Amino acid sequence: MSPSLEPPPQFTRRRFNIALGAATASTTVGLYGNALAQTSSQSELERLYAYLNLFARDTLAGASAFCVPGADLYSLVQGRSTFQAGGIAAKNDAFLVYMFDNYLPLPPPLGSSLATALSRPVRGINLSLGGVNLNLGSILAQVINTRESVRLSTLVALLLNALALLVQPASIIGPFLSPFSRLSWQNKAKVLKMLETADPQVLTVMGDVPAPLVKTLFAYLQLIALGLMAFGGFGSYSEWANLNRTTRTLNSRPVGWTLSKYQPNGPVEGWDEFRGYYQGRRSASDA
Repeated sequence: MSPSLEPPPQFTRRRFNIALGAATASTTVGLYGNALAQTSSQSELERLYAYLNLFARDTLAGASAFCVPGADLYSLVQGRSTFQAGGIAAKNDAFLVYMFDNYLPLPPPLGSSLATALSRPVRGINLSLGGVNLNLGSILAQVINTRESVRLSTLVALLLNALALLVQPASIIGPFLSPFSRLSWQNKAKVLKMLETADPQVLTVMGDVPAPLVKTLFAYLQLIALGLMAFGGFGSYSEWANLNRTTRTLNSRPVGWTLSKYQPNGPVEGWDEFRGYYQGRRSASDA
């Protein structure tokens, strides 16, 4: 299903945009309730990190909808959706944040350079949260000035949005918190292609990158692009969001089980056809 975002005949464009904005606001509260609550923390630094986390979650929700579209607002806005639950319902945005922040290491010098460089192209982005308008560039500057590290998920979000503004400058305004999530499916593909192919335009959003780091930087950006696609698909079809880590049981049926028509208690494909080992070989060392 590729729905049009044109307003129905009985709606004016103004009423349609107001309705879309209201739906977006409720989506933000519904998806990121816990993260939103952290923005009221008494610690200034914790509040800043909470704002950046919300921005990263929103951006990676757009990436999740790109990888596995579903019947959600992010998929509808990108113009490619389905009648089923997708990556958003599987909470894949949270999975992507978790994976980037915990399993993909970032060399400290490169992280500091990227945070400073990427704060420039996103200065025009304002975050509207709880009736308060915050400038993303100002939030970043405060975090960088504290000499605290910027999480990799935030850097990935900054990069995707800087490139989103390059691909479609008009995405600086619209529903959601991030320009990347406002892009069409085709324009999201353009952004990811720029990362995968080491497009020279990527350097334009980063300012002056030291020559010795350019090759390393491009290799790392390609790794990020691969991670977005691999984790985007894997997380949407995994049991990560439904697993109780204490009891090691599932709280509910995972979205991926429904999408793949998996029947845990029913017949499965496959037959018991094992007939033994070729020439009795049990390991490669026996060859």
